Order: sequence, then C-alpha cells, then structure tokens
Amino acid sequence: MPSSREIINDLRAQARALDGRHVAGSMMDGVCRSLRRGADELDRLLVELDMLRDYAEIPDSSK
Repeated sequence: MPSSREIINDLRAQARALDGRHVAGSMMDGVCRSLRRGADELDRLLVELDMLRDYAEIPDSSK
C-alpha cells in the first residue's frame, strides 16, 4: 500500500502532467485544481496527524 506521501506526490504529478491540456475537448484546469487541492488537504492532514502522534507519543509506523 502506498504511503500518504507517495499519494500526495502522485496527485501533484498528475496535476502537472494535465496542466494546460485538453482531453476530449475539455480543458483539464478544474481537474488539476481538484488534484492539487486534494494533495494540499492530504498534506495538511498528514502534518496534523504527525503532531497528534507526537503529542500522544505514538510511534509513526510509516517512518
């Protein structure tokens, strides 16, 4: 199973690949924006999760 960081990187890579492109006559701007927003939200949640783990002194099994 991919790590959260790998998923975030994949979303951003897909957004870069589709940026400014047309697919079946439609601009991919909305899709790229959604991919980036999803990556940003996952990144924010990952930081929050790390802070909570540190606070509760729970080891991060993904590191």
